[in-house]
Amino acid sequence: MSLQKMPPQDTSDQIRQQVSAWLNTTPYATYLLEPLAGGQANFTYRARLINPLDDGTTEVVVKHGEPYMARHPANAVTVNRCDVEGEILSELSMNPIPVVQPGNTAYTVRTATAYAYDVETKTLVLEYLPNIVDLKTYSLNHFPSPTPEYLRQPAHGLGKALAMYVVKFHDMTREIVQESLKQNRTQQLSGFNRVIDSSNDMQRLKHWINFDWMMDRVDQFPGILSEAEDTLRLVKNMALKELSGPPADLTLIHGDYYPQNILLEDARLESTTTRPLYVMDWENCQVGVPSLDHGGMLGEMYVLWKYKHIDTGLWMLQGYAEGLGPQTEDATWRVALQVGVHLLSFGTLASGWGTTEEVEDMARLARDVIVKAWTRDRTWFDKSDFACLFAGATQD
Repeated sequence: MSLQKMPPQDTSDQIRQQVSAWLNTTPYATYLLEPLAGGQANFTYRARLINPLDDGTTEVVVKHGEPYMARHPANAVTVNRCDVEGEILSELSMNPIPVVQPGNTAYTVRTATAYAYDVETKTLVLEYLPNIVDLKTYSLNHFPSPTPEYLRQPAHGLGKALAMYVVKFHDMTREIVQESLKQNRTQQLSGFNRVIDSSNDMQRLKHWINFDWMMDRVDQFPGILSEAEDTLRLVKNMALKELSGPPADLTLIHGDYYPQNILLEDARLESTTTRPLYVMDWENCQVGVPSLDHGGMLGEMYVLWKYKHIDTGLWMLQGYAEGLGPQTEDATWRVALQVGVHLLSFGTLASGWGTTEEVEDMARLARDVIVKAWTRDRTWFDKSDFACLFAGATQD
């Protein structure tokens, strides 16, 4: 969610009127509802409140979902996604994940505060965060190439904090998922349980954009990928089997854990400051394997380095790898594999980022990462930019 204004004509006036009418029945009655630029799926607004909240808040963000994509109305999408985000934010407000990454530039990580969610209208009222930007945009605007050395530590710490946060989220929800999948629910149905029950649609979408897109790249780059097609198919089949595999391997994942969904203040990284990082857009939260979150974030960080030669991308990646903490060898190889999948499925789509030759180079690299991770070629990885992934690997 990016808090830049977008042209009013891009937003349905009818939807805005409906949202405003609902808000006016709540403590969040508004005298001005401005459309915000942001994701593809939802109608998102900045609301100025008629009456300040008890804590003095005068502005909130309002996020409304319909059974189609706001930017692409012809594309249907389940409204369960709205309920999922409402449930997750409610659970995390009651059980926040404590992450403080110390250092000259320290970080805290949290969600934006959710004030209210209405199941009937699929409308979420969130904390308004002024002067913020997503991490991908921030990196392009604030991290030059080559990146000054003084940014190495802040970038490393930022990556580490993001890994620590999502690892704690996975750990928090793993037991709940395991008990749920064993049909061993002894407690009242929690928000997390309701997310587990509605995972199927989002699991299909997540698999499609990762592993079906990966297979589509064979036709796009036949000269580069044909020889690896059999391995790619094995990877796709493995990913399908994971979802019906032993519950111990499954947890709740964010599902869209990318720099685009991390917000921070649009200001230089200064030392001796504590910088909050906000994890947004939980709609795709689902039962899955942790590597799906890790591979996406690591892959996006690497894209900054590969296409834009921004050293900070590599430094954030190295920090993220450290933040994962001790991992079994199996888990480490699965993360490495998912980085390759992300680079192939998404990294080759970086429109306007690279020349034809650079995109083909990305396809070659992604192929090598996938094949070498599948065959567990540690020698290759130790000489690569991804050697840091194995620093915390333990023997299974």
